[in-house]
Amino acid sequence: MSLSVNQLLKNIRDNKEIEVYLPQYMNYSLSAYYRYSFVDLTMKYVMLYEVISEKHNKQIDQVEDILKQVNQLVKETMLDGFDESNRVTKVEEIDAVRQEIMSRMKSITAYADIMQLYEYVLNRIEDKYADEIEEFDVDVFTGEIINYIFSNNDNVIINTKVQEIIGQLPVRMTKTKYYDLLKDSISIYKGSERSSVDGYLYMIKSATTLERPKEMKKQFPELYKAVTQIESADFKNLTKPEFYRLNGMVQDRAIDLLEISDLYMQLQEIVNCLYAYNLTVGYQNAEMKEETLCKELVAHVNACFLEGAEKELEKKEMDKLSKLEGAMESSMQEIALLEGGYEDVMTMSGKKLKSLMLDTQGACVTTCMKLLGNSMFVDLNAKVSTKLADDAYIEKVTTALFKNLAKMFDKVPQCVVRAVMASTLNKMPVFFNNSDEISEYVANSLNQCKDEAEKNACYSIIKDIMSEE
Repeated sequence: MSLSVNQLLKNIRDNKEIEVYLPQYMNYSLSAYYRYSFVDLTMKYVMLYEVISEKHNKQIDQVEDILKQVNQLVKETMLDGFDESNRVTKVEEIDAVRQEIMSRMKSITAYADIMQLYEYVLNRIEDKYADEIEEFDVDVFTGEIINYIFSNNDNVIINTKVQEIIGQLPVRMTKTKYYDLLKDSISIYKGSERSSVDGYLYMIKSATTLERPKEMKKQFPELYKAVTQIESADFKNLTKPEFYRLNGMVQDRAIDLLEISDLYMQLQEIVNCLYAYNLTVGYQNAEMKEETLCKELVAHVNACFLEGAEKELEKKEMDKLSKLEGAMESSMQEIALLEGGYEDVMTMSGKKLKSLMLDTQGACVTTCMKLLGNSMFVDLNAKVSTKLADDAYIEKVTTALFKNLAKMFDKVPQCVVRAVMASTLNKMPVFFNNSDEISEYVANSLNQCKDEAEKNACYSIIKDIMSEE
C-alpha cells in the first residue's frame, strides 16, 4: 500500500483531481486507524487482564469502577455489533470515561508532587538520627562537582547536570533573590505564545505543589488523609520514631501512587484505542485480515473480565497474541506515511472537505491522530491559541504565582520553603554565565549550610548522582 499512498499524496500535492484523491486519502487514513486501534487495543487489553488476574498490582480496587465501564463499552461497541445510530452516544460515553481518567491522573500527579517534596524534606533531616555523620571537605567536593558537570562538552548535557545538582544543594538564598530568579525565568517567554508560558507555569506550580485539583480529596481520600498527616508534622522537633513513621508513609504512598498511575495509564491507552475504533468502524474500505483473531481475543478477555478476572489466560490465547505483533509494525508504518502527508493535505485541500461531504471523516482523522499519538492524555477539546505573551500577560501570571507562593511560604516551615525553592530552581533555565559562577554557588550553598545533617544528606545524594555517570 505504501506506493499507492505515496502516489496519492503526490496527486493531492499537485492539486490533481482532488475530488477523487481527497476521499481516497480519508478512506486510507480511517482504515489504517481502524486496523491500528483494533490490534493495539487487543494487545493492551490482554496485557491489562494479565495484570488484573495475576494480581501483580496491589491498587486494583482504585480503578474498579473505570475498569467496569471500559469492559462494558468494549462489549457494547466491539462485540455486540456496530450500530451507526448509536455511534455518537457511545463515543460520548467513551469520552466521558476518558475525561474521568484524565481528571484522576491530575490528582495522582499532584499527590506524587507532594510526596516528592516531602521526601526531599525528610532526606535532609534523616542524618539527625544517625549514630555518626560523615565529614567532607567542601572545597574538594566543589571541585568534584565542577569536574562532573563539565566532563562533557555538550551544552545540553552540561545544563542538565547543573539543574540536577542545583536541585540537591542546600538552598541558602533570600526569598527576594529566589523571586528574582523565578521572575527572570518567566520573562524569557515574553513574545512567545501564551501556551508556552502556561506550560512552563504548570511545571513550576507542580514542583511547588500549588497545582492541587479540587477533586483530589474526593477521588483518593486515603491519600488525602496521608498528605494531611505529613503536612501537619513538626519537622523541626520530630522524634526518631516519628521520623521513621513519616518517612515510611511517604515511601509507601509513593509506591501506591506509582501502581495506581500504571493502571490508569494502561486503561487510558485502551480507552484511546476504543475511542479511535468507534470513530473509524464502518468507514474502513478494506478487509482486515487480523479482524477475526482480534475479535476472538477481545471477546474471550472481555468474558473473563465480566466473570471476575479470576482465571489466567490459556496458552492458546497467548499464542494468538503473538501473531499480531507483525500487524502492529506494518500498521504503524502505514500510519506514519499517511500522517507524514497530513499537514500538506489539510493546508492545500482542507477547505474542500465540506463541499465533498468529508468534514466528518476529516474530523475523525484529526482526532485519531491525537488519540493514537505520543501524548495519551492529550486534551481533545483544547483550543489552540496563537496569542502572544506580552508584558502585561507576563506581569499578570508572575504576580499571581508570587501571590500564591507567598501564601504558601507563610503557612509552611522553613524546611518546606527550602524544598519548594530547590524543586523549582532545577526547573528553571540555567542562570549562571560561566563555570566560576557555578563553582561559587556550589561552595556558598555548602558553606552557608550550618545544619550538618542537611549538608551531609546533600553530599550523599550528589555523590550517588555523580557515581551513576
